[in-house]
Amino acid sequence: MPDTEQGRKTIVILSTEPWGRMLLSKMHYAIELAELGNDVFFVNPPRDTGASGLAAIATVKPAPGVTVIDTTPVAQALFLRHKLFALYRHWVTGRYAKAIRRLVAKPIDEVWCFDPHTYVDLSAFGAKRAVLLIYDFYTGRHVFRAAETADTIVSVSSVILDHYKKTTPPKLLMQHGLGKHFAVLAEERLHRQQFPPQQGQKMKIGYTGNLLRVGMDTQLGRAIISGHPEIEFHFWGPHSLDGNNVSTGEAPADLLEFVEFLKNQPNVRLHGVKEQSALAAALAGMDAFLFLYSAAKDLNGASNSHKLLEYLSTGKPVISTYVSNYAGTNLLEMGARTEEHLLPSLFKEVTENMEVYNSPERQQQRIRFALDNTYRRQVVRIREFIEAQK
Repeated sequence: MPDTEQGRKTIVILSTEPWGRMLLSKMHYAIELAELGNDVFFVNPPRDTGASGLAAIATVKPAPGVTVIDTTPVAQALFLRHKLFALYRHWVTGRYAKAIRRLVAKPIDEVWCFDPHTYVDLSAFGAKRAVLLIYDFYTGRHVFRAAETADTIVSVSSVILDHYKKTTPPKLLMQHGLGKHFAVLAEERLHRQQFPPQQGQKMKIGYTGNLLRVGMDTQLGRAIISGHPEIEFHFWGPHSLDGNNVSTGEAPADLLEFVEFLKNQPNVRLHGVKEQSALAAALAGMDAFLFLYSAAKDLNGASNSHKLLEYLSTGKPVISTYVSNYAGTNLLEMGARTEEHLLPSLFKEVTENMEVYNSPERQQQRIRFALDNTYRRQVVRIREFIEAQK
């Protein structure tokens, strides 16, 4: 049931990444919950912003109904969390919660926590309901302790959720969400019933995401791009640390070298970060997509990814390394977990037989799957799951 039918809620979202140009699941949920008529407070992770005090209202206003709160680091927080957990729980998490509650200035209905590292005791917010959303494979006893203070645990990966199966709260496994700009274009494609196998004389392959994310198999990317000079490869997303809100610190050498490789290829276009509406329109012009996360290297075992739904919403094939959450479906063109090295051969097979992989039936199947997983649908699923536990 939409929130507008249940009354306006005050919702606090605790994020592991600060709000920026590249939007992740937690930002999309903030926007969706606000559009449903809620007052949403999006809390950036602790970082040096020059603000005084533990928490302060940020000047950025990313969307109607969304207020961003900046938080500042606590000295020796990591040491306290691992060596003096009880002190960390009450003194650090408790102080953050108190400062955030003061800024919200009214009772909190729900806390949606993506950051169990900073906030190890969700009860400190005094919310009516606390949801822990674990979208990355976190380790450490403090995460299990944070989980025990939640009313519900949500994840997009069975690999991640299995890690927390012994924790008490009820658990919901679901897909990532599809943003509204992608959903609108997907609905239009179904309405037009026009599904060309290829959209131009030169084939175009798309990739979107943070090019400095650890876990990409850059060797596969090099082999595929070098082996197909006749194909254009288009990359969207941050490819440097400048203005990158999803990567901090020093980037690994292999990823920096891969970015330099991309810059020097005549058949590669680097577009940088685009707003969601522009990105959705640009991806609609692709003939197929690449997914290059390695199950051996990726933090989450390449078990799922937000970008896959964006790809599928176009209807076009996704040529992919192994993704466990899509195993048993024919939504991705992927090999076995142990056969990542065969991706260049699979890429050749798909791109040489686009009339098969881009058939109207296959395109409609991909689009319908994506549309069944919009952020609006995911909010409803979480709501229904929460209500069922009462």
